[in-house]
Amino acid sequence: MHTQLTTLLAVTVITLTGCGGGGNTSSSNPTTATPIPITPATPTPVPAPTASVTLLHFSDLHAHLTPHWDRVPDALPGQTAATTQVVQRGGLARLATVIKAQRATHPNSILMNIGDTYHGGVEGLYSLGNAVVDPVNALGIDVGVPGNWDYAYGPIVTRLRYASLTTAEATTLGLIPGVANPNGEIKRPNFPNLAANVSYTAPPSKNGQGFLPATWMTTRGGISVGVIGLSSDIVAHMAGPLAAGLSFVEGQSNYKTLVEANAAVLRRQGAQLVVVMSELGLHKNKQLADVLTPNTVDIIFSAHTHEPTYQPLTTNSGTRVVEAGNDGNLGVMTVSFTAGVATGFDWKLIAIDNTIAEDSAVKALVDTARAPFLVADPNIKLPLPIADITLHQPISAVVGHSQGALDRRHALENTFNKAYADGMRQLSGTRLAMTPGFRFDAVIAQPGYLLEDNTVASGDLTLEDVYRFFPTAYPLATGQVTGSQLKLIIENALTRVFSKDMFNHAGGWLEGFSGLGMDIDVAGNDGARIVNSWTTDDAQPVADTTTYSMTGCHLPSDAADVLCGNSGFTQVALYINPATNSGWNEIDLFLEMLKNNSFGGVTAERFTDTSQTPVWPQAPFVQPLW
Repeated sequence: MHTQLTTLLAVTVITLTGCGGGGNTSSSNPTTATPIPITPATPTPVPAPTASVTLLHFSDLHAHLTPHWDRVPDALPGQTAATTQVVQRGGLARLATVIKAQRATHPNSILMNIGDTYHGGVEGLYSLGNAVVDPVNALGIDVGVPGNWDYAYGPIVTRLRYASLTTAEATTLGLIPGVANPNGEIKRPNFPNLAANVSYTAPPSKNGQGFLPATWMTTRGGISVGVIGLSSDIVAHMAGPLAAGLSFVEGQSNYKTLVEANAAVLRRQGAQLVVVMSELGLHKNKQLADVLTPNTVDIIFSAHTHEPTYQPLTTNSGTRVVEAGNDGNLGVMTVSFTAGVATGFDWKLIAIDNTIAEDSAVKALVDTARAPFLVADPNIKLPLPIADITLHQPISAVVGHSQGALDRRHALENTFNKAYADGMRQLSGTRLAMTPGFRFDAVIAQPGYLLEDNTVASGDLTLEDVYRFFPTAYPLATGQVTGSQLKLIIENALTRVFSKDMFNHAGGWLEGFSGLGMDIDVAGNDGARIVNSWTTDDAQPVADTTTYSMTGCHLPSDAADVLCGNSGFTQVALYINPATNSGWNEIDLFLEMLKNNSFGGVTAERFTDTSQTPVWPQAPFVQPLW
């Protein structure tokens, strides 16, 4: 509050005395002059004090240390995109340069990192995330949130990286066996991480306690900022053991209660700006913002879904929802304050592209982290029990070639999943095949495509590209499924991706299938999206009572009836590599497919959306935001 200053002007009445001759200085008949009115001056306005805070937002690094090819719309934001283009994006050394420039321009800034940070590339996978820690720590991050893939190295690594773990606690949880750590340590972030929605269930001494702090407070330029952190809520759905000893909040009403309670605490502590850093994904965050009480939260900074927002999403509560997309962008939100109240919100995305110079200090850390993986024979063993793999060639080695473009930029079906599922079915001899619907990938341009550096795309795939398509080396298995159960499995999968109740979403995009054709009403109701289905080999309808063989993935922790996280299969058995008499994993099978030099090039659609829901790039988002 500011005191209004008022200038009081006294109007002086001047009494004039008459002048006489003869040297008289006074008159016996003085005359009083008429008062001269003076108009009071208009008070000069005192401007209310102004300030600003800038929140720098990057997310979904997925262990990308260096620049990489990405697929983006060919039109500027706000225009209608017709096609896409393949351009270079990302790189921690370039990101560091942009962050430094923004901090110089906006000294009252906060740098936020919203998971998935340490998992997603070969360097991260073979070092349990350690290779990513030092370059990320050099960015000067103020606060972070773990993403679902940051739990993927197992519960021991998760605790050692973010919290703590004693031998006694590990023994109580039964966590000691099963995870090797050849590096002798788990490197930790040098910034606080938050997770208001994650609590311990074990050991008993910690039951009910928060896994990480729920909130964080700071002051920038005299403005108090309160931050609530939400980690991903799908960890247990990925694989139960990853969530051992932890409980994750689920459901819209529970999140509304949780966020509003923490926001109230922050407001009582003096927060003038309350923001949420959320790894729930753009769709859940939008729905959550719609039901929040107005003036509870100012901004939700979203991550997980890899969907860039060029304009903040407007919501019923007035809460703004934004997402940077992935490591290819830095989000910049500058909040202006007048008299201590937020009055302006300016959001923009800065592309981390090849026009940006690399920061030399961060580049040196990146080079150090990658050096062990670029020697002739790295001889690095995968430190996880899911597969027995050792790297014996540099990750820069070309290991195969694609006949067409490869990526996962479609939520219903995409070029990579179709090609890989086809290869699985061909090699295994099953009638059908299924592969997980991961969002992340390596973008391989169509051979002959003119890239932005004026080189022509060759279609070559490096070993590093292979590991970009598969975040971990899942074992493969075959199984049997009836037509009725198969349709139920796919309906459930469609709900997880396209439900209009966003809190039904779980996982990534739709699994990739081979051997199936379908008409699907993407905009339909949960459990009723399949219109027609048939097997592509003979164009016959999928019969409820017919049993079909299928190849898919099967984790050691999965139940006996599970393929690729879906239950209802029978006769599930490891898919054996006859050359080694051991089970195939996704990585090794992909390398086997690349040997015949005919991978990719699959363009025909097998799944048709009868609702013709607009899709990216004509629509803003790859996964529809209803």
